Amino acid sequence: MFNNNRWFPAQKWAVIVVFFCMLLSMPAFTPGHGHSHDNPSFKYSREANEGVEIHEPHLNTLPFKKGPSIDVGNVWIYSMASTLVISAAPFLILFVIPLDNSDAMRPRLKIILAFASGGLLGDAFLHLIPHATHPHHSHECGHAHEHGHSHEHSHEHGHSHEHSHDITTGLWVLGGIIVFLTVEKLVRLIKGENGHCHGKSETKTQGDIERFEISGYLNLAADFAHNFTDGLAIGASYLAGNDIGFITTLTILLHEVPHEIGDYAILIKSGCSRKKAMCLQLVTALGALTGNILALIGIGNESDSAPWVLPFTAGGFIYIAAVSVLPELLEESTKLWQSIKEITALLLGVGIMVFIAKYE
Repeated sequence: MFNNNRWFPAQKWAVIVVFFCMLLSMPAFTPGHGHSHDNPSFKYSREANEGVEIHEPHLNTLPFKKGPSIDVGNVWIYSMASTLVISAAPFLILFVIPLDNSDAMRPRLKIILAFASGGLLGDAFLHLIPHATHPHHSHECGHAHEHGHSHEHSHEHGHSHEHSHDITTGLWVLGGIIVFLTVEKLVRLIKGENGHCHGKSETKTQGDIERFEISGYLNLAADFAHNFTDGLAIGASYLAGNDIGFITTLTILLHEVPHEIGDYAILIKSGCSRKKAMCLQLVTALGALTGNILALIGIGNESDSAPWVLPFTAGGFIYIAAVSVLPELLEESTKLWQSIKEITALLLGVGIMVFIAKYE
């Protein structure tokens, strides 16, 4: 995948299509529709929403401006510094992880791939989907009060709205899986038409390599979108206060380190060198910087499209883990102890996400 001789222009365009589909569904590209929405920092910080009330849903202004005056310069400095920290810290940790795609490193690589699959699945089911399904709890109450509805009618309306929202979220998860599958099928068809005929053994080996090549780029696109929402959360939380900003940054950092290690292993398995894998990880960090800047200047506060981006990204993570990473663990017969280590690594990846989801 990262060998220019094997990388066809059609593959690049296919992945670019996925990237822009996700990009266009982000808050910055979606016009506001006049309703108030909770701050994106709710994604990682309950505290950010407990003490904040916004009473002017139709004003196109930044949230939290009704509170005490804030030092805009300090907000920008702290917010950008925090974003750089969550981007650089995992990158620096990768320097101390000896890993490559050689035969000698294959057992260790498979263990880290198992850890990556646990992190991807845990991230999807314990973070992205829950936050997309229940972005806030006060909207129905405020909406009902604003229009003078009775408590009973508000409850019925809220239940119906919540059920519809859950279905929509589920459809976006499925949409992410289907889009990623479609892109991979498209790339394989194009490469099949432009490729040459090989023997069965060589074809199987080449097919395995191509599968991970495509998944590596798809994972980068999904990771960029994921980092974008992290940047929104950090920028918005610092607008609420430095304490909330620090808490949000710490939570995201604890979440990002295992996630980036897993992404790094996927890139190595895709045929990337250590240096190139780390550089590509830095590229996805631009998503966090972009989201942070948009949140600070006010473009990213209308988060109506965030419930679409999160489940769509979750669908992509589920597809990558289930279709590309987990099958790799079953490719070769391994010894009992190696299998135990792989399953333990997978459970560790899930367990870290459980811990973060419980205490964030």
